[in-house]
Amino acid sequence: MTRNMVYFNDALAETVGFLRKVKFPASVEPLVIRDLNGRIRIALKGGNKEKHRDLEARIGEKMSLLAPFVGGGANGVLFPDDFFDPDSVFNHPDILDLLLPEADKPVRLLDRQIVGQDWLRPAPGVPTCHRIVFFGIKGGVGRSTAMSIAAYHLARTGKRVLLIDFDLESPGLSGLLLPPERLSDFGMVDWFIEDAVGQGEAVLKRMISVSPLSEYTQGEIRVAAAMGLDEKFYLAKLSRVFAEVSSDNRVERFSQRANRLVAALEAQEKPDVVLIDSRAGLHDLAAVSIVGLSTVALLFAVDSAQTWQAYRLLFSQWQCYPSVLKRLRDRLVVVEALFPEANQAERARLFLENVYKLFSETIYEQIEAGGDHDPEIFNFDLNDTSAPHHPLLIKWNNRFQEFNPLMLPEGVLTEAEIAATFGDFLKGLDRLTEGGTT
Repeated sequence: MTRNMVYFNDALAETVGFLRKVKFPASVEPLVIRDLNGRIRIALKGGNKEKHRDLEARIGEKMSLLAPFVGGGANGVLFPDDFFDPDSVFNHPDILDLLLPEADKPVRLLDRQIVGQDWLRPAPGVPTCHRIVFFGIKGGVGRSTAMSIAAYHLARTGKRVLLIDFDLESPGLSGLLLPPERLSDFGMVDWFIEDAVGQGEAVLKRMISVSPLSEYTQGEIRVAAAMGLDEKFYLAKLSRVFAEVSSDNRVERFSQRANRLVAALEAQEKPDVVLIDSRAGLHDLAAVSIVGLSTVALLFAVDSAQTWQAYRLLFSQWQCYPSVLKRLRDRLVVVEALFPEANQAERARLFLENVYKLFSETIYEQIEAGGDHDPEIFNFDLNDTSAPHHPLLIKWNNRFQEFNPLMLPEGVLTEAEIAATFGDFLKGLDRLTEGGTT
């Protein structure tokens, strides 16, 4: 009889399924460990190899059915004595409660990944000011233009605005808001390189440029660009940026260093608002920006099957980790970019229905039919304008193609044109930046 093939998608679900049916002693807690190749082991915290042989045998029998995705030892079952330092495993900071849609309770999972973990690592602490991340699944949706208009708008209301270019692999923010001669000596990549050898503080003050747009505003627009002036070795630096750094007998990940950098820039510049240009797509740089840095994450979207599919991939992952999702869901805000000129009522209806379907099936908590409505449940009606799925609109306008923000003070675009295209978006931005961050 031929055994059914087990694939990556099946292995974890099968593991969760049979662990739900195992009656563990009160002193034993299972930890699912998945390695870089997707192989799974079950580590039994509080277990004893001699005392729990029957438990090991029952779990091992089920684990044997997961081949080739069962790892370590004869049966994939491990006890504390099998580890050199069991505390470092059972108390690892990357352990999360995984709740699959078909499961009734979570399991503890330590998922070893080369990349992708930063989508599940909200940063600790509360930022001292608003941090608004501009993110899109794909490029070409007007994200950088919107960020430039937003910076100019906020500065005109008297705010001190700090723009940070975290799109390190496709830098361009400086080209929009700074003429070449205004670039600072150092950029974001320089800080990561110099900080690794103890010189981060020395370059911090030489990373900031003032945009010429500030001359026409009550506030100020200050820019931390990806690269510095007269850059010759950008690619050589970029290849080293994401390396972990060892200091004081501990390892600091890129996400932790990025948070430390932004906090240092805020302490130095004392902005009212920080606007962060994120890497597009499901990239670790985007994860650091959205999950690790933002107080608000503007999710730029157009009404296409590719857009909804990609956002569903991201949202579905968060859905499996309730503790992570609860820390992220309040900061998500959808932006409907490039809203069409024709058939607007119908297109707006379709967009709203599609984004609501996405949020309802992944982000929003379910309300049981006939039950009392709990106001603490994270759920919104389709037409609730305060809901995260209700989009801020940016309308399509050919005048903003090949647009140079540095020409704004010269009246190349009228106030009426800016309001017609970005009015709804800017009003939403004003609401998001009112008051404090807590």
